[in-house]
Formats: sequence, structure tokens, C-alpha cells
Amino acid sequence: MMRLSSNHDKHLWLARLGTLTCRSPDVCQLKEACQKAYDEHLKAVDMIDLARQKMASLAEDSAVPDASAESMLQSATLAQNAQRLLGKTRVLTRKCAENEAVIRQRYGIH
Repeated sequence: MMRLSSNHDKHLWLARLGTLTCRSPDVCQLKEACQKAYDEHLKAVDMIDLARQKMASLAEDSAVPDASAESMLQSATLAQNAQRLLGKTRVLTRKCAENEAVIRQRYGIH
């Protein structure tokens, strides 16, 4: 469900996942791995949003060219770092979904 949700809704699903308890070690391990994967994913998405906001702000206020150039470089670096993190989290969230399917099959959850 979380994988198919919008990024805004992923924040809500992640918060809800954090409130759930588990008893079985394999389920608890899956829960922790998925929480970490989606937490990192959302950090990357938030970084991208911040970089976009900074770039938009620069476009509106370019009164000091040197400061604007420095800010633009910082925004571009932030966006690159976010994209790298997003690439890593794609692997983690895919693995989360695959392991969830295994757990569902193991416990007969549909």
C-alpha cells in the first residue's frame, strides 16, 4: 500500500507503521527494514522539494549574482545528493515489497 501511495501519503503510512506492534521476529525484522527504507526515501523526496524551493526562490530574487550562484550550486548539490539517496532507497523499498510478499504467503495473509 505504501509503495503505491503519493509521497504525502507515504508520510502518513510511515507514521502508522511506526505505531504497529509485531510479535514474530521475521515480521518485526520486515517492519524495521521497511520503516528504514521509507524513512530514507522520504528524506530524499524532502531534499528534492527543498532544492526546488531554493531554486524557485533564486529565480525570484537574483539581486546579488554571486550569492545567487553560490545558492544555485548548493541547491544543485542538494538535488544530486537526494537523487543518489533516492536511487539507493528504490532498491530498499523494492526489497521491502518482495519480503512483504514472502511474509504474506508464509502466514496466509491476502
